[in-house]
Amino acid sequence: MNRRQFVAAMIGSVAAGPAARAQTYPARPITFIVPYSAGGPLDATARLVGEGLSRRVGQAVVVENRTGASGMLGANAVAKAQPDGYTLLFTVIDTQVNNVALFKTIAYDPVKDFAPITQAFLAPMILVAGAKFSARTPQQFAEQVKTSGQPLAYGSWGIGGSAHLAGEALWNRHFRLGMTHVPYRGEAPIVNDLLSGQIPVSFASIANTRQHIETGALRSLAVSGTKRSSALPDLPTLTELGFTDPVFKIGVWLGAFAPGQTPPPIVDRLSQEMRAVVRSPEVSDRMVRLGFEPVASTPEEFARSLETEIATIKAVFRDLGIEQQ
Repeated sequence: MNRRQFVAAMIGSVAAGPAARAQTYPARPITFIVPYSAGGPLDATARLVGEGLSRRVGQAVVVENRTGASGMLGANAVAKAQPDGYTLLFTVIDTQVNNVALFKTIAYDPVKDFAPITQAFLAPMILVAGAKFSARTPQQFAEQVKTSGQPLAYGSWGIGGSAHLAGEALWNRHFRLGMTHVPYRGEAPIVNDLLSGQIPVSFASIANTRQHIETGALRSLAVSGTKRSSALPDLPTLTELGFTDPVFKIGVWLGAFAPGQTPPPIVDRLSQEMRAVVRSPEVSDRMVRLGFEPVASTPEEFARSLETEIATIKAVFRDLGIEQQ
């Protein structure tokens, strides 16, 4: 090969780089980083979607839990990862939206450092109390707290997360109970402490609490969102019960992201395959039974919704008087 042929070959290789990589992608296992603890609904959903994606692309999908700092440790690991489509973030609204409003500085930019793949599912939060409380509504629970005369706490899966915001708005802004917020590294330990009586009440997911509600180990009081959950159709929304704060209409989405500079052909391939997994009957039917609504948005749709949500959550933080950390 002479010099001219060599230069031409190199130019052609560079020009075809992203497209060529997309054609051969994936050539090795893919890692889903989940920024919360194992055992929760996010972790279980990531594994379910990962199994479906693995079958479609012919490569293993490994789920790795990296917990801590309100989900920021795991999110930052993906933001700083090689943008080659092999390290992805499977997360909830908190790491990409709530943390922007809560923290003055974070190690990553939720918009610039990530390429949205798909918003996979949307779910309401369910308000549950320990079995020793006979309350059937938030109002009844608040009355029992007042008559107990004891300082009580509510749990959440992280400072500034959706469960924290809803708990603060309900118990301390609306009822003025002066309850203490206890943040956890994920939802599984919240449920364990609800069952053992370490904390009396928390917002959580239907997926992680339904079995305990059915056995009577936990009591369901209400759900967030704009409509009742098909998984628990007899349980009213907070809005139906007369609570008007906008935070009670917030749902929790689960979605996937790649590092920000990942080539668009790879992001598009991942989005197409994951959306197919989410829409498949074996996955969508199972998730609906657990209280999740399949969304399967495109990268462009996901990006637009993120912009709107960030603006909304910032306003919620201001209204609740929660100071940036």
